[in-house]
Amino acid sequence: MNDSTIDHANAERLAALLQILVAATPEDEDAVPIDTLDGYLTALICGPGDNGPLQAMDALFGDDWAEALDEQDATEEFMSVLHERWNEIGEALDPEGLEADPEAMLLEPLITEFDEATKASLLSQGVLTQEQLEQLPPAGLMWVEGFMQAVEDHEQDWYVFDDESEEAQMLDAMLMGVAAVAMPPGDQRQAYIDESYDEDEEVDQNVLLDDALFSVQDLRTFWLQQKQAQ
Repeated sequence: MNDSTIDHANAERLAALLQILVAATPEDEDAVPIDTLDGYLTALICGPGDNGPLQAMDALFGDDWAEALDEQDATEEFMSVLHERWNEIGEALDPEGLEADPEAMLLEPLITEFDEATKASLLSQGVLTQEQLEQLPPAGLMWVEGFMQAVEDHEQDWYVFDDESEEAQMLDAMLMGVAAVAMPPGDQRQAYIDESYDEDEEVDQNVLLDDALFSVQDLRTFWLQQKQAQ
């Protein structure tokens, strides 16, 4: 992936400001990580609807999400870094770039990764137990959950084709390529791998994630072509 697509300082500030919203999350609700937000934003950009980053915030955090930021006079800064990330995703999915090199990985998601060294450090510091480490989500899972939630929330825009049409089959195949990242180990996941990959190909979580990102780029091109055909 091309690191130049991300302003890492901006991403770190976005993650820090999101912690204000995480801290304000009710105990009976799951906090929304930056991965999920980033996936949701990406789906809004590559999909057929005309949306903005505020739609993602309202959907993931509720209509009153800005209150916690307001209390710390952080709303304006948050909106600035959020729009910066929104624009980065849009640039990565720019149609000219996708058309110029369809085989290039242009999209770089914000995904929290725990390498072995980080896990060992968290364990030795007592931040996480061995059981908690084993329960950490696999790479890309939370990002894909955000992406697919956006698709579900805007299904009236996404699912507009006759079920038997070529467009519907193409759309289903691309979305399955994304959703496969969230499949838990088991028969369904193995059946998908057996059908989608060569028999001698080694397919792990990272392979599924890479192919999911290519599917997202294909979805962006697909929806642009649909708009042009109207």
